[in-house]
Amino acid sequence: MRNYDRINALPPERITEKRAHIIGGGIAGLSAAAFLATDAHMPASHITIYESLPLMGGAMDAAGDVAGGYTSRGERELESYMECLWYLCSKVPSLQTPGLTVLDETHQANVREPIRSHFRLMEKQGQLYDYSGPLMSAHDARRMMELQLAPEADLEMMTVTDWFSPAFFHSVFWLTWASKLAFREYHSLIEVRRYVQRFMMMDYVLPQSVGILHTEFNEYDSIIKPLHVWLESLGVRFRTGTTVTDIAIRDTGVETLATHLMLRDAAGEHCIDLARDDLVFFTNGSLTQNATMGDTHTAPKFDRGTTDRGCFTVWEKLAARDAKFGHPAAFLSSVEASNWISYFPTITGDATFTAFMEAKTGDTAGTGGAITIVDSAWGISFVPYSKYFPDQPADVHVLWGYGQISDVPGDFVRKPMRDCTGAEMFAEVLYHCGLSDKIDSILAHTSVSTCMMPYITSQFMPRKISDRPKVIPDGCVNLAFIGQFVELPGDVVFTVETSVRTAMMAVWGLTGLDKPLIPMHEPAYDVRVIVASIKETLGIDAITPANIKDIAAASPALPDLLAFVNALPEPVV
Repeated sequence: MRNYDRINALPPERITEKRAHIIGGGIAGLSAAAFLATDAHMPASHITIYESLPLMGGAMDAAGDVAGGYTSRGERELESYMECLWYLCSKVPSLQTPGLTVLDETHQANVREPIRSHFRLMEKQGQLYDYSGPLMSAHDARRMMELQLAPEADLEMMTVTDWFSPAFFHSVFWLTWASKLAFREYHSLIEVRRYVQRFMMMDYVLPQSVGILHTEFNEYDSIIKPLHVWLESLGVRFRTGTTVTDIAIRDTGVETLATHLMLRDAAGEHCIDLARDDLVFFTNGSLTQNATMGDTHTAPKFDRGTTDRGCFTVWEKLAARDAKFGHPAAFLSSVEASNWISYFPTITGDATFTAFMEAKTGDTAGTGGAITIVDSAWGISFVPYSKYFPDQPADVHVLWGYGQISDVPGDFVRKPMRDCTGAEMFAEVLYHCGLSDKIDSILAHTSVSTCMMPYITSQFMPRKISDRPKVIPDGCVNLAFIGQFVELPGDVVFTVETSVRTAMMAVWGLTGLDKPLIPMHEPAYDVRVIVASIKETLGIDAITPANIKDIAAASPALPDLLAFVNALPEPVV
């Protein structure tokens, strides 16, 4: 956001007479409440968040203690161009450091401990995988360039395998990029194209994980909890243990109005009547829907249920009434393809694993980012942390990890990951790290929480552009969609920024707030980023008028780039 646009806009017309009903207490719902109260000037007491769980935060959770072990279902990739997220965090007071905001605290944490990996890929039980040289073959580099210029409508229902060669899935690019973002070869080509363009400024430093940011502690304690506390202090109302089961609408042919909310809580079933001034912000999907937990000695269950999928079920009801609300079946029809399992070991009183990994990688815990085991049958990645919880003692070591493939036997534990206990999952990790002789002794000091998430990558499934609803569907006057299953032209899903941006668009749109939206960062239009990406992709040191002709000849889709570079003085870069 330009400083010129960072204004305190006038209150929208009749804002004090409006009320907000926010369905879902994840980061999207909390962001909507923050923007309503501080940007749109809605009285905070007029804002209610309905959440089925006892805590706010949705997928951005972390809990536990030393005695019972810590837990965290997911881990977020953050970066400096998540403009809406950092705008939000600039409003929220830090709970850890009085006088600072969450943005201040996060910035200081990354100045103090920047992330830079020296051991991004691992193979052969603890050896560094050689990721020097080009990120991919010349053939796939050409296909990648052509993908950037392909009309998105032509890519509907296509998968990654429909575009790239089989060799692409063994390239350094895919091994680092896909494991960082949880992509599989059968996922949507549209999403791959958007991700490459949205984060092109990071694609050419993939093996080093440069540009990845972290919060002071886990994202719940560093973002969600301070945001929740702050909103409560403003007067926002929270109804936990409350599930919205349906949203009734009335369509006149000209406009669509949400007329009732059906709720279920401990007291039973309820109906809330809605008027035109009652604004509904609906989180229409959750990445952790139907998630189940396991522990050191118990495998997590795989909930394939289709009759009660929480917010997904409400979305399905709306979509059945009108196609403008999208087509949830595109994302929900294959839990065998959209699931993965995360694991979170807590190691107490034994520094063997942490010391071993720090010596091997050269990265202090918490500063090296993710490590991916390229020859793991389960597709394992993990992130060692230092102090991940505010109350975490110095002799307690934690890490978060996940396996992308849950239905095949492991390399050390010879059964599918989905059938394994937490101890078995961590044993598989220790084996791959080269600690086979220390497995029993390390496990004696370890508790492991695990989580099976059936829909964690459902937003990546092959789709049509119309399968996701717009933030404010055509004709809707008091109903908006927020979160990960909303169509944002040119932007990606599976990021915190997505949730916050959709909340901002929904608040601005439904209230009529006259304030410029924060523009999306578009590095694919920065010639410096383009040149750096081409150089790293092809494994060349410089682009000159001589070799640009070879590059362009290999990709007929680049005549404009050739004309631009030929107009520059030699050498180009």
